[in-house]
Amino acid sequence: MKIETLFLSILKDALHGNETNDFQELSMEEWEKLFQTAQKQSVAPIIYQQIFHLPSFTQADPGFQNFWKMHTLKEAGNQARCSALFLMLYDKMRQNGFTPLVVKGIVCRSLYPNPDLRISGDEDLLIPREQFARMDEFLLKEGFVRENLDEGKEYQEVGYHHLGNGLYLEMHMDLFAKESGAYGHLNDLFTEAFDTSVIVNIQGSDVHTLHPQLHFLYLLCHSLKHFLHSGFGVRQVCDMLLFAQHYASDIHWTTLIHLLRENQMYDFSMNLMNIGVEYFGFTWDDIAVPKPDDVEFDSLPLLNDMLDGGIYGKSDADRVHSANITLNAAENEKASAASGILASLFPDKDYIQTHYPYTKKWKILLPVGYVHRIGAYLLKRKSAPKNRSGKSSTQIGMERVRLLEKYKILDK
Repeated sequence: MKIETLFLSILKDALHGNETNDFQELSMEEWEKLFQTAQKQSVAPIIYQQIFHLPSFTQADPGFQNFWKMHTLKEAGNQARCSALFLMLYDKMRQNGFTPLVVKGIVCRSLYPNPDLRISGDEDLLIPREQFARMDEFLLKEGFVRENLDEGKEYQEVGYHHLGNGLYLEMHMDLFAKESGAYGHLNDLFTEAFDTSVIVNIQGSDVHTLHPQLHFLYLLCHSLKHFLHSGFGVRQVCDMLLFAQHYASDIHWTTLIHLLRENQMYDFSMNLMNIGVEYFGFTWDDIAVPKPDDVEFDSLPLLNDMLDGGIYGKSDADRVHSANITLNAAENEKASAASGILASLFPDKDYIQTHYPYTKKWKILLPVGYVHRIGAYLLKRKSAPKNRSGKSSTQIGMERVRLLEKYKILDK
């Protein structure tokens, strides 16, 4: 039995709240691969919940059974704790006059049959830029820490970590990096985010978030951003499918399709939805859109890319570094693979000064900053997981550029 096929089948059952039928006994190596596949996609607790009672699983090594059980209890317990802490903090933000919109994270998690089994590493909030200074002061008083900020610099997102309770927040003033030639323009699609926001109730708390139409568009755009980097995993597709199903009556596909076409995302987005139809038991009626007759459906290469890359497309160092080729291709369709690698090792001066602050204070040390960057890259490659395909960054990058062309994100 192919483990990835079994994994997808179990995940399909979980998304619909169905029980998983027992399957043939697996070898210890196969059980380990099933766990590794699920963990790579950050859905190991979801898979465990589906299989722990099955006869085939109870025949597996007791130590392995206990390991997966303890892993699930730890992950789910921590998620439940973090969700409760976040909602209390969010209520306090609103009481202090802030108007943050919660995106992805807990909003998507609440759509799962067992929300605490859908693990999130952080919570993302979008706030008006004029509230940032006061929000920053508020979070620091609440016990959060962050990296030092350069005075006078306009930040687009800032991460905050609470050392006491482990809560991690990403505070966004822009949903996408404005300087990105590949996807910075997508910010223009969300200019009405605050004016059209809605309230959803999650665990007894009123949470302000994007209108379902905009939120679903954001999930698609966010997946595109990651696809242009080193990829994204199966869980993101699950989020989109559950969201599209839950908010089917609020998503106006005629308008949405027009925007997707304008931004070269139509074929890509429809193939994502088709993964739900072909592999996860959804129908086109579930998401309230007629099956398009103007799309060339071939979703398997897209699904395989997700399975290979893992939750954030960072399964190995070569794949991560291949992002320089795909991003370079998206920004300049005539770019070569070599130019993508060079661009990553020798970015512009502003990038070096931001990531190596000593080069900003002492400009004569700018060449040292470039050497520092190359050394850090080589060290990271040495310590990062190795890809099992034997392919180089360039090979992976060029294969992924062909995927961008296949789904018409790039013109051939």
